[in-house]
Amino acid sequence: MTPGDGSGSPPDEPGLQSRRPPRRQIDATTLRGLAHPLRVRLMDALVTYGPATATMLAARFGESTASTSYHLRQLARHGFIEEDLDRGVGRERYWRAYPGGAQLDSAEMSGTTSDEAARLVVGEFQRAQASRLDHWLTVGHREVPREWGAATVNSTAHLRLRPDELAELSEQLTAVVEAWKDQVDHRMGEQTPNTEIIEVQVRTFPVPALGTP
Repeated sequence: MTPGDGSGSPPDEPGLQSRRPPRRQIDATTLRGLAHPLRVRLMDALVTYGPATATMLAARFGESTASTSYHLRQLARHGFIEEDLDRGVGRERYWRAYPGGAQLDSAEMSGTTSDEAARLVVGEFQRAQASRLDHWLTVGHREVPREWGAATVNSTAHLRLRPDELAELSEQLTAVVEAWKDQVDHRMGEQTPNTEIIEVQVRTFPVPALGTP
């Protein structure tokens, strides 16, 4: 179920569609700039909760402001985040995730160093996502009004597909999420009444063969 007119389309908010830049391709060199546990956590926090300062993130993760400031600058240097000039006041910089998002360039991910960096980055993101899902399933659903729980979905399906069909399905699912993101992305970092930050996890992948450990 989706809000709006019941058609499954994003809400009609004329003039508020985001004009995000194109998705950034991450090559092996750029990936190594993210391959640090704290940097991945900082990046994940900015993607999930919206713009924040080094001081805010330091308090969230129990780090020093100097440490978070350094790692934020490194993330910005490699193009993962950027300064939010609309929010900064004085010397207190607000940072936000690069609006267009990023995507690993699989053709670049070859070699031991790149493989290790990719495993670290993907592993940290997956742990953060799994932790939020576990919190919702075990505790979070009790902390919000019942209408929120009724509006969520936790679904798994298994389909036997050809590669071209998998690509089409992946593109369709991504397009639905991106259409919603274009409509409501301006709310991130704001306290809009009667809204919550909703995580949409979309994964399509071949399952291992029966009997594979």
